[in-house]
Amino acid sequence: MQSDTRSRRWTRREFVRGAAGMAALQQLHQSPAEAPLQRSAFAYVASGEGFLHVFSLRDEVWSRIQRVSSRAPACILLSPAQRTLYVANEIEVHEGLPRGTVEAFNIDPRDGRLTLLGRQPLSLSATCPRHMALSPDGRLLAVAAYGGGLYNLLPIAEDGSVRHPSSIYKEAGCGRHAQLQASAHPHTLVFDANGRHLLSSDFGSDRLSVFAVEDGRLRRTMQQFAGEGSGPGACALHPAGTTFYSWHDLENTLACYRYHGSSGTVGETIQRLSFSRSAGGAPSTQALALHPSGRMLYTTQATRNQLSAWRIDAESGRLSHTQHVLLGETTPTRITVAPDGKNLFVLDGVRGSICSVTVDPSTGQLGRKSKAALVHEPRSMALKTI
Repeated sequence: MQSDTRSRRWTRREFVRGAAGMAALQQLHQSPAEAPLQRSAFAYVASGEGFLHVFSLRDEVWSRIQRVSSRAPACILLSPAQRTLYVANEIEVHEGLPRGTVEAFNIDPRDGRLTLLGRQPLSLSATCPRHMALSPDGRLLAVAAYGGGLYNLLPIAEDGSVRHPSSIYKEAGCGRHAQLQASAHPHTLVFDANGRHLLSSDFGSDRLSVFAVEDGRLRRTMQQFAGEGSGPGACALHPAGTTFYSWHDLENTLACYRYHGSSGTVGETIQRLSFSRSAGGAPSTQALALHPSGRMLYTTQATRNQLSAWRIDAESGRLSHTQHVLLGETTPTRITVAPDGKNLFVLDGVRGSICSVTVDPSTGQLGRKSKAALVHEPRSMALKTI
């Protein structure tokens, strides 16, 4: 009797099934070191169109999972425990009174979605808040009201909601540029590592300030003149707490100052770097961001479509340019570095996109760039890791 040769052959369907089974079996026996690594996170982006966009990040894939209304969100921050998102609303009037507001959103630990906890009005005349800083313990929120020339300090409740301002400080002064510096314009805020001092730049009065934070109150301990018509804007404090970097918007310079954390004082100028102006001579907004390791400072200028990396000398705090990455059509307006130091995100507030750039976490060197997401007029971004 002849054997049926078809019984010894695999059909195409059986072959595919067998191959899939072998692949699955191989994956089961794959060691953890050999298995493909996957990273998860949530990205929160404030949009000038009046929304907060929530993205789920899986490896390099961004998936929008929520869009929440928020009136003129200008700056967003995550609480240290990453359970609450804070938003500064850059508005001039709230409930018929001249003041801005801040919002607090609870973050669902499972899916990253936002739920409004509450909206807190700032003090009278504290209009158009553009920047905030959270104390390291997450108990105090400092707000810079650019329009009203005021600082507000607001306590944070146990549930993450924001309480009424516990301290109000009115800034005074003006600069030589009549239209841009007619009054004080608090620009950027930074808490030092222990939370006992709050550093600020004031675009309108050309001054840098340090406030002591005691029992929920602000008390100015020093003020330093940055130069007539300099227009201090974006600033950053080195993780070691020894160097304070400030971009002077109106004169296109990057200044490096010694910072003395024990006394809370901005000291001598270590270095001052000058940059060329745009063709029309207009000020070029600069964005600054420090790598978590403290080895690198990253900068962009809105008139130059490139991202620059500056190595920081560990002893002196001085900067030396090491690298720049061309961003093509991306107009950089804000930079955010991932908490793990492995990615840097460039927000294009003009064309409405977010560009991702890989970073070597050990050296801070910039690598491959790619388009991450499209968001209309992105203004601020926060990243929650899982």
